[in-house]
Amino acid sequence: MTVIIKPAAAADVLLLQQLSIDTFTDTYGVYNTPENMRLFIEKHYSTLQLLHELADNAVQYYLAFNGKVPAGYMKLRTGAENPPALNGQKHIEIERIYVLPAFKGQKIGKQLIEHACRVATQQGYQVIWLGVWEENKNACAFYNKQGFVVFGEHAFVLGTEAQRDWLMKKDLQ
Repeated sequence: MTVIIKPAAAADVLLLQQLSIDTFTDTYGVYNTPENMRLFIEKHYSTLQLLHELADNAVQYYLAFNGKVPAGYMKLRTGAENPPALNGQKHIEIERIYVLPAFKGQKIGKQLIEHACRVATQQGYQVIWLGVWEENKNACAFYNKQGFVVFGEHAFVLGTEAQRDWLMKKDLQ
């Protein structure tokens, strides 16, 4: 399997939107009400919102392809949130990383993480971090296996419900 990871551009917005909705729904749909899922998707995955993010210098989207077939994506972000535990360290967040169900277990997530770490290192970041829902045991174990450790927690609002995310980080230097 040849995995290709490329930066997303405005021309990719509809593909990014479909990947975002499909993977988010697959991951969280069974745990949340349809109304909360709809509210979250409308707010975060609208074409306008994604175009705004694609134009933002603090955001980097990457698309993963299995050959020519879209398989997943990742969003890196700087500046919007500064966890106090990371004060004094140059850090970047993996705000989203998702793989379509048909491609899970094929190491695409691992390759996206490795790509994120390379990009972060090349850009001079000392720490890469992310938030993961405490109930998403598979994701927590995956990130741990990739060298991430828990360093805190924060609230993640999905629709009208606040959920707890573990904050996990990996030192790059």
